Amino acid sequence: MKRHRGEKGRVHAYRPPRSQTWWVRYTINGVQHRRNTGHTDEAQALVFAANTARLVGLAQGESTLDEKQRLFEIAQGLLKDIHELEGKGESLGRDRNLPTVRQWFDRRLNEMKNGSDGDDRHLRESTLARIKNAHDRWLAYLEGLPVNLADLPINRITPEDAKGFLAEGRNQGLSGSTRRYLISQIKPVFGRAVDQGLIPSNPLSARRMGRLKFDDRPIRQAFNARQIAAIFSAAEASPHRWLKLSALLGLLTGQRASDVCGMRWEDVRNLDSALPTIGVVQRKTGNALVVPVSVELQKVLRAVPESERVGHLLGRVAEEYLQGHRKKFDVPWRTLLESLNLPALADMPIVNRIERTGKSGRCRYSWSFHSWRHTVASCLSGPNAHDLLGHRSDEEKKLGTTMQYRHEDLQRLKAQLDTIPLTPAENVVQLAVNA
Repeated sequence: MKRHRGEKGRVHAYRPPRSQTWWVRYTINGVQHRRNTGHTDEAQALVFAANTARLVGLAQGESTLDEKQRLFEIAQGLLKDIHELEGKGESLGRDRNLPTVRQWFDRRLNEMKNGSDGDDRHLRESTLARIKNAHDRWLAYLEGLPVNLADLPINRITPEDAKGFLAEGRNQGLSGSTRRYLISQIKPVFGRAVDQGLIPSNPLSARRMGRLKFDDRPIRQAFNARQIAAIFSAAEASPHRWLKLSALLGLLTGQRASDVCGMRWEDVRNLDSALPTIGVVQRKTGNALVVPVSVELQKVLRAVPESERVGHLLGRVAEEYLQGHRKKFDVPWRTLLESLNLPALADMPIVNRIERTGKSGRCRYSWSFHSWRHTVASCLSGPNAHDLLGHRSDEEKKLGTTMQYRHEDLQRLKAQLDTIPLTPAENVVQLAVNA
């Protein structure tokens, strides 16, 4: 069979001796290449050679914009002849300039850190750390799949990938609220990709995933009067002297454990006056509060010698808590609460704890130190709880202050704190001790 060499340097088809199929020969940048067309028919081989000539011309810059547009059509046609790549042609041009999932999530996190995403909110380091943890969990899941989706273009993610991520979290023991939070931090990142035209729709949207239900019902309870009495009785007998003071601070200020540990003697004002106060800057929200000191708490603080009124109110255990050694504070409190059989003192049957499941799960308790905060919220009414707990609206945050800074409001709040019962009848305390 005659060989069709064509002009020198151009693509031409030929059939080597003892070969049943036709080949093409072409040169790119001075390097000669050969390729088997896979066709035994000369006409089909010549069509293949013509298509290859177009590709060679594009590679050598001998093409117009129309030719480059035609490239993708030619490539799709060639890919159809390779069964292993069937179905990949449609994404050839689309994936070409898309960032990978990892690149896009890293870019989004950097935008939040630098404030270049157009959001006026100032995210604290702890908030950014939580968001980064959510992103890292998602990327680690994608990286562990049989096909590493974390380093593939962002349009490769499907709703099934997100559902698999949630299912794995449930198997690991993550609570419903934790899984809901993870999705809430991942979904907006894909939303930004939709806004910029990188993907047609959000794979984590309710329209594509369906409406998901999470079992995120809280089990934490407030302390009732009998439980409060039992706790103070046990704290009085505990070798940890700071337990009683921390219980008073939790009950009579309504602050979280981190804020109670952060209270310093320097923040206590007018301790010997009729309206003493403690200044608090909440570590979770950044809200600055002025908390009135109730009569019972004032008595305990005034009993501390003036020479010892330096540093944190709770002393060494508070310093260790703020340095990250939270077990120094949490374990004594957990031990005390577990020793009291609090469900027996509850007003209705309540499960004390829900055991952990999976390697990432944690035990959930009905009563913990945070229950003091719930107790204060149930004892106070209306704006009093709103002011004391630091639940402020966006408008109040813009103003930087709330009504509680007025003298008359501090007096009103202090009057309600003074009514919180600490010691009910003696027989109730005896019941708690014997339980």
